[in-house]
Amino acid sequence: MMAALLIAVSSHLAFWFWRARPGVLQRLALDSARLLDGMAQPGDGDEKLEALERRTAQVLLTFLLFIGWTLVGVIIMVSLPGLWDVARGTDEGLATFADWTGLLAMSVGGTLGLVYPKGKAQASAYSAMNQLVHRIVLDNGYVQRWLHDREVKRWRKRGGVAETKFLLVTGLARAGTTSLLQRLMETEAFSSLHYGHMPLVMAPGTWSRWNKPKESELKERSHGDGILVGATSAEALEEPFWRLQTEEGYVQADALVPHTVSEGAHAAYLDFQGLVRKEGTLYLAKNNNALLRYAGLRAHNRDFRVVLMFREPIAHAASLRAMHRRYTAMQAEDPFVRSYMDWLAHHEFGEGHKPFRFADREADREGQRGASGVNPDSLEYWLDRWLDYYEQALTVDPQGVLFVAHEIWSSRPQEVLDAVMEEVGAEGECPEMEPHTRRRKVEEAVDGERQRRAETLYGRLIERALHLD
Repeated sequence: MMAALLIAVSSHLAFWFWRARPGVLQRLALDSARLLDGMAQPGDGDEKLEALERRTAQVLLTFLLFIGWTLVGVIIMVSLPGLWDVARGTDEGLATFADWTGLLAMSVGGTLGLVYPKGKAQASAYSAMNQLVHRIVLDNGYVQRWLHDREVKRWRKRGGVAETKFLLVTGLARAGTTSLLQRLMETEAFSSLHYGHMPLVMAPGTWSRWNKPKESELKERSHGDGILVGATSAEALEEPFWRLQTEEGYVQADALVPHTVSEGAHAAYLDFQGLVRKEGTLYLAKNNNALLRYAGLRAHNRDFRVVLMFREPIAHAASLRAMHRRYTAMQAEDPFVRSYMDWLAHHEFGEGHKPFRFADREADREGQRGASGVNPDSLEYWLDRWLDYYEQALTVDPQGVLFVAHEIWSSRPQEVLDAVMEEVGAEGECPEMEPHTRRRKVEEAVDGERQRRAETLYGRLIERALHLD
């Protein structure tokens, strides 16, 4: 009986020791994924071979560390029964490991060691395992590409055909794009990526074999803006695809810049949509970065449609600043939020904020920026973001672009939704919606010249925008 008790206690200590060191297993998993990613990388030159040798060496070192910690755990597990044997001059303690009472004691002690004592409360909304899976997938682009290409080939064998007609909902963040996306999805006329596709958004069919999200209770999203989301809610998740297509060239150290879309990239994008699109529906994406590649897409495709949303400039700038403050604090508390947003090239606000930089407007803007114009805590800074974005928006090819004012969408949502459905030629049951008339009040004064320019630009947007009778 005493031997079994000692085994239970030592097993508890051994498993608690391992539970307190999850970093070794996580590091081994990440290093192994990086090695696999290197093997999937195209090419067979000396540079690739050297990279594979380095990654293999790293895996071996981590594996040796894993073995070392495992030996320490084994020593802890046998220590108390072994010391008892030495003290009594018998082998009963260690021999009990081979008996059913010893196996039961080890099982009970080990299980308790995994749950008690309780560790430090987790600050992140994502579990450690969830974070690990995201890092394994999203930090290793060539593995994603291999899985994606494999899934595209299977889709084609099943008779999949690319469709040039689709709908993009875009605009500067906080313009109402998520709200419109959700209502469009309720018509059941569209297919879109959703939270359940993360992290393997490049191969949604493959991921769905393992992850089968069900309709879950809706909760307010992290923006704190009253929009409710669940496991199957549509979201802007296309950027892992575009980051691989451009090798992240448009995501620079200090800004997001426009990028070209080759004919091959456009064809690959249509194939990517085919993996998501259900039969009889149109592909729909909300993507606030779409303006960066709109010209490239339009050069290859005259069939797709775009809804470009905008908002009264001062209120829009104030909303962006509020989100920047909110996410900066959130990411300081939970660094994984920053990683998650970076993977999605979601740099609109927070610690990872990168402004859009349209080269043909940059020289004009530089001479107009004062100290407040480079300080993200100032309203002028965010008003400059608004000006940069929507000045560029008015220069794009207007083919198939429908400008929609946030204020019109809020006050007359049913009519706007009907107009968007008609514009894209989609048929579906439009949900009944109540007008939302609450508006953000901004008492803070801003630079007069900036405000005048913004009001003039807003007037031009209104002239171009959807008008309801």
